[in-house]
Amino acid sequence: MGMSIEEAVKQLQTRDNFFVAYSQTTKLPYVTCDEESFNDQAWIFATEEEIKEFGKKNLEEKILLMGMRYEKKDFPKFYGTLYAIGVNSVIWNDGEEHVEVEIDKIAKQADFSKLEPAKRPLLNPTLQLSGIYFMQELRRPIDQKEKTNLRDLEEELLANLRKSEYIAAVDVNEEDPKKINIPYLKSKEGKILQPIFTDVMEYEKFARGKKLKMLKVPFAKLPELIIQQAENYVINPMGFNLILSKEQITKIIG
Repeated sequence: MGMSIEEAVKQLQTRDNFFVAYSQTTKLPYVTCDEESFNDQAWIFATEEEIKEFGKKNLEEKILLMGMRYEKKDFPKFYGTLYAIGVNSVIWNDGEEHVEVEIDKIAKQADFSKLEPAKRPLLNPTLQLSGIYFMQELRRPIDQKEKTNLRDLEEELLANLRKSEYIAAVDVNEEDPKKINIPYLKSKEGKILQPIFTDVMEYEKFARGKKLKMLKVPFAKLPELIIQQAENYVINPMGFNLILSKEQITKIIG
């Protein structure tokens, strides 16, 4: 007899800790799509040994993973992350046992519908998910020709990029509110990148401890917002880290 879903749910809610497979290329949970159910799955392990084993297996396919340890107090935040990136189930691995559990059986999604639209935090789970799948495949260190369905993944990502809103970070001068600075990043090659974010979760990773304000921007407005010295935008620099030039953005807008 395998582990029941009820047992798995109890483990996933009440253990002292567990280990989550993260992708080195997206800095987010590693996501797979089940070929039969089409569920988008994250992978959680009871022990460090098991996640290392999983990492080794995936390394053969040139999928580069890392293990993240979560303590019980951080479980709610972790499940919130899964909702924010569009993952709808987890594979729970405990020794020989593994079982798939849909995430809404483990944790409820925060309900923002009672908030007026302007106060609702921006989330873009569909865009996050398509960015994750595209980047996981794009950055696999294998021959381009061997990469599976990259074209389809790219088309899906472009469609989602086009129809989404983003958060731009702005630094408003308190003495002179008309003075606005837009923070930027430098690439390893010294190029200036302007960060934008698909959701509040990604924005928070960047803005932590900085005095910044959020500005909501549709994709079509991005070319007007780019600062003079920036050659490119970087979407979710602390996440899937997609770099797009002004020309590429204009082309995607179409």
